[in-house]
Order: sequence, then C-alpha cells, then structure tokens
Amino acid sequence: MGKHISRRDFLSGSTAAGLGSMVYMHSSDVHAGYVKFETQKLNFMDQYYYGALEIVKGIRDTQIDNISAAMEKAYELQVKGGKVRSHINYGHFAMFAGSKDRPGQPWVLPQPGITPKQEEYNELKEGDFIITSRVSPEYNKLRDRGVYVVGVTNNYYRFSRTPPGGLRESNMELALEDISDLVIDSQVPWDNGLVHAPQIPQVALCPSSGLCQFAVYWACTASLANLIGTKGKGSASEPAQTYLDILYERFEMIGTDRAKVDWIAGRWVDLVLQKGARMLVYGHPQDVEPYDGARNIFVNDAYICASSSMIADQYEKKADDLRDTDIVLIGAFTSDNKLEIDVARRARSVGTHNVAFCPYGTDGDISGPRLFKEVDYAFNTYSDESAGVIEVKGFEKKVSPVSGLTGDLVLWMLTAQWTDHMCRRGEAPYYWKGYHETGGREYDDLVHPYFLERGY
Repeated sequence: MGKHISRRDFLSGSTAAGLGSMVYMHSSDVHAGYVKFETQKLNFMDQYYYGALEIVKGIRDTQIDNISAAMEKAYELQVKGGKVRSHINYGHFAMFAGSKDRPGQPWVLPQPGITPKQEEYNELKEGDFIITSRVSPEYNKLRDRGVYVVGVTNNYYRFSRTPPGGLRESNMELALEDISDLVIDSQVPWDNGLVHAPQIPQVALCPSSGLCQFAVYWACTASLANLIGTKGKGSASEPAQTYLDILYERFEMIGTDRAKVDWIAGRWVDLVLQKGARMLVYGHPQDVEPYDGARNIFVNDAYICASSSMIADQYEKKADDLRDTDIVLIGAFTSDNKLEIDVARRARSVGTHNVAFCPYGTDGDISGPRLFKEVDYAFNTYSDESAGVIEVKGFEKKVSPVSGLTGDLVLWMLTAQWTDHMCRRGEAPYYWKGYHETGGREYDDLVHPYFLERGY
C-alpha cells in the first residue's frame, strides 16, 4: 500500500476501487441473511433489532425439522453406546457461550475448550455423533470412520450463501455442506454483521454469529434433553420450538426499550466527542480453560471481534487507570454477581458513566444488592430464570438459558445506535473487519492507526 490514503477519502469510500480485493463489494449488496425489510430505511439500532428477530424467526420457521432429525439421531446413537459431542464454539461469543458453568447448561451436548484438541477428534469412532459450526478436513475423516456429523452454518467458513471470493482462500477450500451429513441453517449472513451503514461500506457492522449459533445450540439442547429425559418417548421438536418462541418473545420485550437505547447511545456520543471517553466492557470471567484474553461472552464479543467497534476495550486492562470520563458497560447473566457489583461500585466512585444490562431479578426476586441498582443506567434483559427456560422430565433444573442471547442483543443495539448517532454527526467510528474475510487483515492494518489517533 504505497499510496497514502486520507481518512476523509477512506470514509467516503472513494478508495474502495483502489483497495482491490480488500473490499469485495458493498456488503449490503450481497447480504445473504433472511432479513426481509429494506435496511437502508431503518436506523442502525432497528437494523440490528429486526435482523435478530428475523434470525430467530427463520430458525423457528424453517429449521425445526432439521434440529429434530439431528437430535433424534444423536439420541439413537447415544442409546446404542455412541458418544455425543458438540463443537459449537467458533467465534468470539461462541467460545464461552456454552461453557459448562452456565446456569441452564445440562451438558447433553458437551463442548471442548476454546479449540478442539486433536485427541478430541481422535476419540470419536463409528457410531458416535458430533454437531459443529467449524469446517475442517477432520470432520471428513470422522465421517469416513462412521461418525455422524451435523453442521451448523457459521459466517467464518464457506457455506451455501457465501459468495465467490468472499472469504480468504483457506476459509473457502471446504464448505460446511462438504463435511456434513445434515446441515442446520442458523440463518447467519455470510458477512456476519446486521447493520449496513452507508458511511462504513467496507464492513457489515455488529456481529450476529454468536446469536445465530446459540439460538440453534440451545434449541438443540432442549430437544435432546427431552429425548433423554423421556427415554425417547417425548417430542424432539416441541422443546426446540418452545425455546425459540420464548427467545423471540424476550427479544420483543427488549424492543420496547428502544427509546432508552437511543437516548443512552446519544449520551455516549457526547462523552466520546466532547470528553474523549473510552468504552470499557466488563463481565465476570467464566469457567473455561485458561485463555489469554477476555473470558466472558459479552466482553469477548465486543472486543476486537469481526464486525465489532474498535472503541470497545476490556475493563480489566484499564482498571488501574479508570477515569471519570470513561464509559463502563457491564454485561451480566444475573444481577447479583459480586464481581460485577464491585466493578459497578468502583466505576461509580470514580465518576464514570456506567451502564449495565442484566436480568433485574432471579426467579422474580430483586431483593438485596443488585447490579441494576449500582449503575447510572440499566437495561433489563428479561431473563431472570436462575437456569434455563425449558422444563424437562428427569432434569432437576430447567435447561437452555436465554440470558446470553438477550444480553448480546442489548449490547449490539446500543453499539449500533451509538454508531448511528456518530455517523449523523459526521464522525463515523472505525470497525474491525474479520480476518476470515477477503482483505480483512489488510483493511484492519490500514484503518487501525486512524483509530488510535482519534480514539473512536
């Protein structure tokens, strides 16, 4: 890249032709999700909100048969002595969303650590089952050994809607359909983001990957748990359908708070432009294998993730240098976690602008110290169940939580609308393009210095 590109030219899109393969085409031109409305007529918050609703609706209306068939096969093989495994953990949200310590996780679809180890592939043999959102020759080796492989569409790898040249070469070599006996379509758009900003045409903004994968994963969990609990006599489809119905309803409840989202996002713009605010995200670490980075689904999704804003940073990296000009955003599964409450109290003592999203209570109880009471502003994620939302015979607690997905919806609605307000003021913020997309690394290397200079 010998020619210097000015920030003004870059943001105007006038350099797109010169970037060659770095910018495949305007992402909205090839957006391949199931969003039926015209996104250019909506503000960015509503693009994300309605896009998320369409994803859940699309899974519910078109994939229940595939989910049922997959879980019936898993149960059949398990009854015959086969192992059942899951590799739905590719992507920043997905790394931790199905962790063993999640309330409502019955562990009927056991997950590996951050990355499956070779021995976890090697242990599978004829008569075993695996569901995966990854694409690798390893899964064809498993199929050759007689393992039944179910694929779940993921934007990080090629699948039927990925356009030619959309992903880097190594991610285009195999498609999900090439390694799967059965495919469940998570409705994910190939380019991940649900927001298409004319001011930032190079990237589809605000990721949907985690939401798509885990709407499928928790629906599958509910289905398989019911088959296990009823010894195969119960329905495979009804629990999955019910889970997706509940998730859709909770998303609609969050939608009633859009005016508040818009107002808070506008406040963030004032803080960023007038005071140089940093945006610091916190959520308590989860019980996963050691990992040098964010260990919380919300932090991990917000921080250096494909289609995420560059301004989002880890609270823990800046905790010793907390400033009264900072924005602190706390994302939580519950409202009574001591670590999260301590962070909220510290942020308040420093004078930061602190916001949280969490269920306000636990099974209807809002007594005692609660995160939403300790911050300047809070959003209810309408997910106060202490475990999951699906009651299953033989399981002590309800299975399949919604709190991670409702929280992620609030996170990205806030981020999307902050971006909308920034763009309306002529200050389009910088976003990360995924390394898995064609030219993603080159794009990020090009724009990141501009972000460091501006801070947003």
